[in-house]
Amino acid sequence: MICCIVVAAGKGKRFKSKIPKTLFLMQDVPIVEYCLQTLSKCPLIDEIILVMQKKFIETTIVSKWKMSFSKIGSIVPGGRFREESVLNGFSCCSKKYDTILIHDGARPFVSENLIKRVIKATIKYGACIPVYPVNGSVKSVRKNRVISTIFEEGLQVAQTPQGFKREIIEKIFSIDIRNLKKFPDEASLCIKQGFDVYAIPGEAKNIKITTKQDLHLALAILNSFID
Repeated sequence: MICCIVVAAGKGKRFKSKIPKTLFLMQDVPIVEYCLQTLSKCPLIDEIILVMQKKFIETTIVSKWKMSFSKIGSIVPGGRFREESVLNGFSCCSKKYDTILIHDGARPFVSENLIKRVIKATIKYGACIPVYPVNGSVKSVRKNRVISTIFEEGLQVAQTPQGFKREIIEKIFSIDIRNLKKFPDEASLCIKQGFDVYAIPGEAKNIKITTKQDLHLALAILNSFID
């Protein structure tokens, strides 16, 4: 059985909003709701655990999600940083689930096809992430000075959902919680602890909304669905 943890607890400092970016409206719909719709429709997903900032859990829109999306089993408060939020979600995940997906709530356009491909590869390999090629010349910059060029051959940007067998998740989160903050995602935790992570092709539209400028691209993608 499969459980998906949706992480939507970020404060979104770069988004410069009083509310979390995942609750920001995009064509009158909160950003996170788009992925909740897709995940709920996916027949392979048995339960969704939503991780949010504590003060927003009892809001009207979240209460609506509880009624609209029957697969939402728990809504839990986030932690001080991403991996602590994921751990909070995983702590509410029943032991009956042997495969765990973790998805960024700020990625509204994840497709059912990608979800299914991640699940298939996770079941086969134990750990899987979608990746997308880096385009253009990548530079390391410090204090407005270019330090070096990072040659793009082989460089890929990690996306979500990231999938893991339960026993792997249990192992990677067994380290001291204070060390979790060092890792940007679960795949990096896996690699640090010696697990192989399988990569599959991600999708161009599976963007993560980080700043308000990203909304322009997101709206263009959304309008392309309507057209």
